Order: sequence, then structure tokens, then C-alpha cells
Amino acid sequence: MARIFLTGASGYIGGDFLHLLNKLHPEYQVKALVRGAAKIEAVKKAFDSNQVQVVEGDLDDSSLISRQTSGADIVINLAASGHLQSVEAIHKALSARSRDPSSPYWIQISGGSVVAAAEVTDKTRISGTGSDVTWDDLRDIDALKTFIKKYPYRKVDNYMLDVATTTPHINTAVVIPPMIYGPGRGPVNQRSVQLPNLARETLKRRRAFQVGPGESRWSSIHVRDLSQIIVRLVEKAVEGRKEENLWGPRGLYFTGVGELSLSEISTRIASAAASANLLSDNSVEELDADQFESLLPHGNVLYGTNVRYGASRARRHLDWEPKEENLEETISATVQAEAKNLGLLHTSESPNHL
Repeated sequence: MARIFLTGASGYIGGDFLHLLNKLHPEYQVKALVRGAAKIEAVKKAFDSNQVQVVEGDLDDSSLISRQTSGADIVINLAASGHLQSVEAIHKALSARSRDPSSPYWIQISGGSVVAAAEVTDKTRISGTGSDVTWDDLRDIDALKTFIKKYPYRKVDNYMLDVATTTPHINTAVVIPPMIYGPGRGPVNQRSVQLPNLARETLKRRRAFQVGPGESRWSSIHVRDLSQIIVRLVEKAVEGRKEENLWGPRGLYFTGVGELSLSEISTRIASAAASANLLSDNSVEELDADQFESLLPHGNVLYGTNVRYGASRARRHLDWEPKEENLEETISATVQAEAKNLGLLHTSESPNHL
């Protein structure tokens, strides 16, 4: 029986993943790290305690994380992509099992902005400009590792590269999602960040906007498709599959499906909002980097850079294909959801009647 230690069960990615994992594999025993009484209660209510056991704590409790890691066959760290202390605690516990013939598995979440590191650190670059650079996690695997090592501020990503080479008995996989969209199915946070926040600020200021020329492009994936990839990795781990194309130095997984430019996204938000009489017109205002950042913290990274890749490794080695609707098909629903949250659109009202 698989023993799994999961962080992030109350989060957007982790919650949706746990929903799917528990639905497909109720036989797996999951210990889920959760912080806060309300979140703990929500997770307990959502899952059978015989299948999902809540462990109260947070990522800063290194001793707790090490203890839980020591008793797990598979560790899935989905709570944060940049929390080095928790990653070190997991590694310490798994390293102590070097003579364990079962060889533990570790799935670690990262973030798409890793491939934008050159743009992020280029102080002369104009936010929102485009790029022809695209990445492939099969073709470019060696170039990707070399690229990451050039940017030590990506501490967790570099740490995971070191783990894969220095402690090969730990089967690691790093999942690198781009812009994630769609409603989650987890017990607590079901809302994404990039698309909803852009829609929300558009509605608040009553005009759509972009940074610079709006040429920057991000790949995207529906949260349910992302969960499928992580579940497939867990299934491979449970089967004891240790192929080099799944784990270790080659176990880096891009998860892009489609892509749009920021200008295209902002234009679609404007059109959806104007159609619902939430904006007076569908024009898009061009802002400079400082103006944009004042509306959306970290916005120049999350919207003004280029993160362009597919999901070749998952398609080839996990037999995965996306099934959910694409990003543009969710924009209208996202605008309406944010309008309701702002009190601009009531559930009983149709946009055509506003």
C-alpha cells in the first residue's frame, strides 16, 4: 500500500491533485500537511480519514516535515515552489534512506518563470515585449539544466538539480507549470492567480490594460490537466518504475498546452466584460512597468515575461494528453466569477440584463 506525504492539500494545485488522486486511488494512504484550523476542518470534511490523514503544521517546521518524509514512499511537495527550508528538510530525511532498497520518490512543484530568468534579471528589458524562444523538455533537457544553473536566485530549482545528481537513490521529478487556469476541485482554494487577478483589476478600474506592447506570451494549462500529470507520476512511482526518462536528471516536466499573448488575454477580458455591460468599451490601455506593478504585484514577472513550452515528456513517457477546455474558453466565465466576487454581478442576474 502506497504511503504518501503531501504538502499543499489546502492550496489550488495541491487541493485539486488530492481530489483526483483520492478519486482514482482511494487505496493510497495520504498524510497531508495542513496549517490553520479552518483549512484543517475543510480537508478533514472533504476526505475519508482512513484515506487522507491530516498532519497539522507548516513548511517552516523542518523536524515535522522530516519525520513525515521518513515514513513515506512518495513525497509530493506542492505547497510552494520557492521554500528552500522545506526542500532541505525533505532531502535530509530521504538521504538517510540511502540503503533502503525501495528507493523513495519525490515530486516537487516549480514555476514557469524559471525559463524567464534571463528576462527577469535583465534590467534594460521592456516589460511586455515578446520573444521567439521556446523550450522543449525532451529536446532541450541539457540546455535547460545549464540555463537554470546560471541563475542561483532560483534556489529550489538548483537544489533539485543537485539532488538528482548527488543522491541518485532518490527518484525526483520537478513539475513546472505555466499559467494555470480553471476552477479547482480542492476543499479550500479553488481560484488561480494570473487570469483571475487580471480580470479582477480590469473590473475594478473599469478598463482593460496590459504592460508595454503586450507581446509577452505564457503557455497555459487547466488545473485538472496538471493534476492528471502529477497523478500519472504517482502511479509510475507506485509501480516502481525507475526509468531515467521519468526521474532524476531528466525528470523535469514542462506542462504547457496552449499559449496566448498578454494583449490577446487582455482583449478577450475586455470583450467579455463589455458584453456583460461591466465595461463601457473593450479598449485596452498600455501601461508602463511601474504602473502595471502597482496594480498587480509581481506582474512584470507573471505577465510581462515570456514562458513558452509544451509538455513533450509527459505526452511521451506518461501517456498523457490534455482533456480540458483551453484558456480562451474560460475567460468569459472567469470575468463573471470575478464580477460576482466584487458584487458587480449577482448569481441570479444574467449579464444581458445588466
